[in-house]
Amino acid sequence: MAKARLLIIEDEAQVREALTLYLEAAGYEVDAVATGEAGREQAIQVPGYDLILLDARLPGRDGFEVLRQLREEDGVLTPVLMLTALGDREHRLKGFELGADDYLAKPFTPEELLARVEAVLRRARSQPLPEKRRFRVGGIEVDLEQGTVTRNGQPVALTDMEFRLLRYLILHRGRTVRREQLLREVWGLPPTVQTRTIDRHINALRRIMDGEDEASWPIQSVYGIGYRLVGGEFVD
Repeated sequence: MAKARLLIIEDEAQVREALTLYLEAAGYEVDAVATGEAGREQAIQVPGYDLILLDARLPGRDGFEVLRQLREEDGVLTPVLMLTALGDREHRLKGFELGADDYLAKPFTPEELLARVEAVLRRARSQPLPEKRRFRVGGIEVDLEQGTVTRNGQPVALTDMEFRLLRYLILHRGRTVRREQLLREVWGLPPTVQTRTIDRHINALRRIMDGEDEASWPIQSVYGIGYRLVGGEFVD
């Protein structure tokens, strides 16, 4: 298995260089930036990061604000490991509430760093499907484990990308997913790419799921933002 690609956002040059050295020596592909602004832009523009190591005490825009923006405004779901000298409970809770996946207080040893990185990556790779693996909306039933779709009991043929998009919307049911998020997480493309492929795939799913009647579409357009799947339920 190829080693993961990591992004380090750390303002202290010595710490940033040491982190890069440790992680590259362990076989990871590493990019590193010095400011929250640069880190946010890198995380948004460059697809394919498996983990972000984010320092809490960044100058200007601190790590907590960068994390909030990535999660709430940019729809970046990449796991985040917070690095900070702030070891108290209040700051740990703040990071977790904003969407951090783990927390590592400075100073730390290379062994502890690598162990935490591996643990976060392992959890991300093994994220389980919902306990109930089949999802039903209207006459459509989707088996997330088998990768099959039926309508009123009859098989429905989807392309691989159509199924990946449908699966992503189901796993984020009830939440608005941004177009940039879909480009990055489903297609693996930079969010700045200008393409109508999302619209074409959404329209294909709508035709398969509910025909042409817009009032019955379970995939709703959220104007200027993206899409949201509403209704449906996981079934035994």
